[in-house]
Amino acid sequence: MKDNISRRTFLKAGIAVGTGLYGLSYLSSFERPRPLKTLKENSLKKKLVVVHGDIDERNDESSVIREMMRRGIKAIGGMEKLVSKGDNVVIKPNIAWDRRPEYAANTNPFVVAALAGLCIEAGVNRVKVLDHTCAENPGPSYINSGIEKAAREVGAEVRFVNKRLFKDIKIPGGKVLDSWLFYEKLIYQDEVDVLINVPIAKQHSTSRLSMALKNTMGMIGGNRGSIHKDIHPKIADLNRVVKIDLTVLDAFRILKQHGPTGGRLDDVDNTFENARRLVISTDPVAVDSYGATMFGYEGKDIGFIQESYEAGLGEIDFKLIGFEEITV
Repeated sequence: MKDNISRRTFLKAGIAVGTGLYGLSYLSSFERPRPLKTLKENSLKKKLVVVHGDIDERNDESSVIREMMRRGIKAIGGMEKLVSKGDNVVIKPNIAWDRRPEYAANTNPFVVAALAGLCIEAGVNRVKVLDHTCAENPGPSYINSGIEKAAREVGAEVRFVNKRLFKDIKIPGGKVLDSWLFYEKLIYQDEVDVLINVPIAKQHSTSRLSMALKNTMGMIGGNRGSIHKDIHPKIADLNRVVKIDLTVLDAFRILKQHGPTGGRLDDVDNTFENARRLVISTDPVAVDSYGATMFGYEGKDIGFIQESYEAGLGEIDFKLIGFEEITV
């Protein structure tokens, strides 16, 4: 038997191996379908909880909000009923504008920190905080909102959106939109186990109000300005894709006029009678319907809330799902 293989045999083997490698490369060039995120199975109570709190000489804003969050999450079943050890959690606040917290254009940084802290205490793998801001450079919004600093102080990771990671996703049953560009770190099952939406309650010049359902605008790419034409059914369409496990509406301060950007302290209501609240539920339609009452409306008066209800995305009569108010 010869120790060396013939040249013909060598070439045949080389061709076979090369063909196999090419085939693997060819097959890998096709993107495998990735499952969209589904709602996490949890045993949270299906109700709406409103927590009232206020600051005084003994309790500063951070400590009051932390206690409000603790009491509110406990009232719907506790954080351990939402997250599991090893989960990857994403918290999506509103960080759209380069504004300080007192102007109520962005989510209160202490609300974000309190929620992230509870997740970390429950033993999750990581908590990421991110938003697709309205500015090309997100840095000033992250810094001046106070969210970057507050989130990192409790151990959360703070991330900017990567513009290359928006994927065109078909919208099942879309009334106006057939598809749109969504941020993959928020919609794919392999990217996030638990998604928590943390908007602020404020007036909006186009949609009348901006709260939970509208906060999905920070989860998409593309020409977001075009969403503002026929905005109400479009917001409902976007929420057909995004699966939120928990919504916490920041109403500690509310922007009553000149939203969504604000910029005047006279436009902000931070009184205990009308604000100083957290609104917590697994139902974003119920959250927004309650939120509308703080501006003198009912849920049915706001187009995107009514559209989302008609799309089967939640209950517009928030008292039907159970309603509890707590004062800290």
